[in-house]
Amino acid sequence: MFFVSFGSEIDTLPAIRSALAAGKRVAAPRADPQARALEPCEIRNPGTDLALGAHNIREPRAHCRPVPLEEIDVIIVPAAAWGEDGYRVGYGGGYYDRFLLQVPSAIRIGLGLEVQVVPEAPHGEHDLPVDVLVTDKGVRRFARPGEVRQEWPVIRSG
Repeated sequence: MFFVSFGSEIDTLPAIRSALAAGKRVAAPRADPQARALEPCEIRNPGTDLALGAHNIREPRAHCRPVPLEEIDVIIVPAAAWGEDGYRVGYGGGYYDRFLLQVPSAIRIGLGLEVQVVPEAPHGEHDLPVDVLVTDKGVRRFARPGEVRQEWPVIRSG
């Protein structure tokens, strides 16, 4: 599942198109503002399957079928800011915080810009960090609680 970027977020449409071209099944979130929840829905063509929805963010149109949570194995996660420990500061609605708790076995990949990384992001006991954070300057991997961290080299670009 990819987030669909808005505002100054890193553009996810090229990655979505690339995944679709590679034959991957792709979902994007549709927001339910009353329930303050995300519903993952399959998209096959971003040009025809996405339209402005809640909060003026592009999301799957009504014809896009929902994807059962157990079928989601990777979630590309947005944030306003990222902590050096993999925790995130969202945009205040708690949509992703609640959603990530519903899909605990999915690999969580944060995607953003290095300028969004701060030493520490405030978080609660039920918040989940990402497993990997990818920015324009490198890749960081984080161990889940109770997991022995495999050492990955820090990959830096530019």
